Amino acid sequence: MRVSSDRPRVLRAGLVSFLRRPATLVFLVATLLAIVVTFPVILHFGDDIYGFPGDATGGVTQYWWWGYALVHGRSIFDNTLEGVPLGSEWSNIPFVVLPLIVFTPLSALIGPVASYNLLILSGFPLTAWATFLLVRRLGFANLASAFAGLAFAFSPYHIEKAMGHGNQTHMEFIALTFYFLVRWRQEARIRYAALAGAMAGLQLWMDYSLSYVLVFGLLAFFVVSALIPEDGAWTPRWLWRHVPAGAVMTVVAALFGPLTLLTAHRPGPGSLSASIGAVHRSVVELQIYSARINEYIEPWHDNPLVPALVKTWEDARLHGSSWIENSLFLGYVVIVLALVGLVLNRRRFPTALGIAIALVGAVMSEPPMAHILGVSFNTPSHYLYNFITFFRVYARFAILVMLGASILAAAGFAALQARIGIGRRQLLMVLPFLLLAVEFNNMPPSHVTGIFPAPAEYTWLASQPQGILMEYPANSGSVPLRQEVEIRQYMLYQMVHLHPTFLNETALNGTVADAAAQLEPYYKTGVAAQLKGYGVRYVFVHRADYVAAGWDVPTTVDGLTYVTTIDGVDIYLVD
Repeated sequence: MRVSSDRPRVLRAGLVSFLRRPATLVFLVATLLAIVVTFPVILHFGDDIYGFPGDATGGVTQYWWWGYALVHGRSIFDNTLEGVPLGSEWSNIPFVVLPLIVFTPLSALIGPVASYNLLILSGFPLTAWATFLLVRRLGFANLASAFAGLAFAFSPYHIEKAMGHGNQTHMEFIALTFYFLVRWRQEARIRYAALAGAMAGLQLWMDYSLSYVLVFGLLAFFVVSALIPEDGAWTPRWLWRHVPAGAVMTVVAALFGPLTLLTAHRPGPGSLSASIGAVHRSVVELQIYSARINEYIEPWHDNPLVPALVKTWEDARLHGSSWIENSLFLGYVVIVLALVGLVLNRRRFPTALGIAIALVGAVMSEPPMAHILGVSFNTPSHYLYNFITFFRVYARFAILVMLGASILAAAGFAALQARIGIGRRQLLMVLPFLLLAVEFNNMPPSHVTGIFPAPAEYTWLASQPQGILMEYPANSGSVPLRQEVEIRQYMLYQMVHLHPTFLNETALNGTVADAAAQLEPYYKTGVAAQLKGYGVRYVFVHRADYVAAGWDVPTTVDGLTYVTTIDGVDIYLVD
């Protein structure tokens, strides 16, 4: 009886102890904020996703196949139901290790939509938690560190990324790499350098492009650390101490390389060099997908409080990019606190580190050709693009600007908190959090796409005998991005009808895309015979999309038998 009566007290004590951990509180608060940002996904976790058709739905499709293949004894690396009979060409789609390991079994257990939602939602609290640990390790108080963690995790760039580039929402490994390096610097234990290497390796397993960004952030760290000793007395011994630490970190990170290469390029048509070359676009795209200094101070385009006139002005200056890549607003409260930190903070290393990381990010994110006071010159991206062919979106270096600004903002926050006095005045420190919430808000409207229930045409197909499906528009060519989104929608609902499809996810290039270009329009003389030769049995024509692509939509076509129209989709059988 005594044990029974003591149990509630023990549980309460355990809960209080748990909640008193500031890192845990930051994680929980960030989780709640993530639920708000992505609302109402939490209410329809297995049916809706945060984001829009395109990259997001393509991610769900891959998750579905991984889980389906695991259950049905298929290869997770090759969707044998896509691109039939020409091939899925999945060997040209680079995979990353960590999502494969984590979300393949999860997709089999809870479904691809719920798995994808876990990927997106978890990115916010993990990033906030890791950034909190880093900033607190740099010597700032809990509240200032919490502000930095939330500012970095809920920056407009991070929220926009969550709408399409799910893997890139997980920036916790970047923050944790710096965290363990700071611990190595403070405690002189080589194991922390090894742990930093492990975090860098996990980042490589999570997303290649952010690993590239991290490399330059690490260079900034080692330069600043070498120049500013921990105890304030610089000696050559302090400088050389960085060599073994850097070597250990590099060796440990390199251990993650072989598996990275295996998942990035699986056996299939073409070579690794050909696969890499396929993603090397012209320098014009590099100019498009880079940052501009003004983008760091322009209010977030998606914030409903921003006047329409300002949004129109921002749209006109977007230089061909998208808001997913160029929503780089730092937040005015972050900028002001960072400036306060530069003036009032007396911690040399954290200040220098924040400046260095932000400066490296700003320089690296610039277009290949920059202009200052009428003088034109090439930036680092101009030269690196000739060697690092897979990376073209240099605006992603803005992540370092945001991390550096968050560190400096924590310095300013801590300085103000120390000067504001004790008692009720401390409540004023809630104001930066509230202002941040206003600046980093993009609702209404919500940014959610319903996946289920599936469109009626795919439910109809699920009840039909097996046969290859061809959908139109297939390769209209006039608006490639729109066509890519449409085809990813087709592929998404393969999880419902389970029929093989002629098309595949490599919508814009490859063998299947070239063949599809010869099959437009579906009513062209000889197309029905070609479809029959490929073994196609079902043809879906999405009428509204087909008309928007500039085609007609006749229902009488030689070689095709019209069956019915379901929700604007004409359905045919190949004779």
